[in-house]
Amino acid sequence: MRLDFNVLWVEDQKDRVMAQCEQIDLLIRKEGFRLQVEFASSIEQANRFLSDNSIYGDHIDLVLMDYDLGAGGKGDDGLVEVRNKFPYKDIVFYSSQTDALLEMVSNKRVQGVFCSPRDDLPDTVVGLFEALVKKVLDIDHSRGIVMGATSDIDHYVNDCLTTSFDNSDETLQKGTLNVVARHVKEKTKSFQKELERVNAVKHVSELLQEFHNVYTSNDRLRLLKNMLKDDESHQDSVQAITNYLDNTVPKRNQLAHVRVKIEGFSRKLFDKNNKELTSEQMKSLRQELLKHQEHFEKLSEKLSLSAPQVE
Repeated sequence: MRLDFNVLWVEDQKDRVMAQCEQIDLLIRKEGFRLQVEFASSIEQANRFLSDNSIYGDHIDLVLMDYDLGAGGKGDDGLVEVRNKFPYKDIVFYSSQTDALLEMVSNKRVQGVFCSPRDDLPDTVVGLFEALVKKVLDIDHSRGIVMGATSDIDHYVNDCLTTSFDNSDETLQKGTLNVVARHVKEKTKSFQKELERVNAVKHVSELLQEFHNVYTSNDRLRLLKNMLKDDESHQDSVQAITNYLDNTVPKRNQLAHVRVKIEGFSRKLFDKNNKELTSEQMKSLRQELLKHQEHFEKLSEKLSLSAPQVE
């Protein structure tokens, strides 16, 4: 499970459902996820999306299928196409005229299809979303979602660093590399002290603590912040990086060191102070991560757009 809830929406009049799309996204964001939609205007185009693993493949979470697709075909035929490719994918079949939908589904012998009036789509989709995510939103799975989202953010930070470096003049590039060299030199001294401390331990339990790599993800965040701090157009990003480092990363790091306690079928997480982590805390953390992930996505795009064009 990701922070993205991926939907293939088969609808030939996209403008008619944009308000509903925004409403669904708003409701899903309250749980710390975002709606990602790929629109297809015909059954043929939907088939191309479903067949292209680089776009969707089995990463799609839900299919919304309109009945009347104009020149793009009829939705009940589309149900058969989707079910042939994905036997267990949830599908919502909808129309402004709903009386015959159940009969059409029955005639096509397609299982696992939810029928909905067009106006009720937000409630139907959010209900299915809640049913899907509740399967993976127990406290232990939530930890994996958070760590996965953090890894995605790290990739965006790496992209931002690379692009920002390419956009910089020779003086800033040289200064940036000097910052890295000084930092690694300081880390080398620190590692030497750690080695001396390790040599002095008397029991293996003394070693059960985290040892960071030479240049951590937090180091790269601070380096990016340093590269952007003198540019007025990036002051919002400088503040966002500071907020991420100071407030969100410590909560993320806490999850790497929790203790799992199994009680029957339930799994509970406790921090180093033996305080239980709650589902509400995890939801709040997902919401924070989603906000930061979207910021870094936009920053990466902004830096790429400002990069010098190679002729």
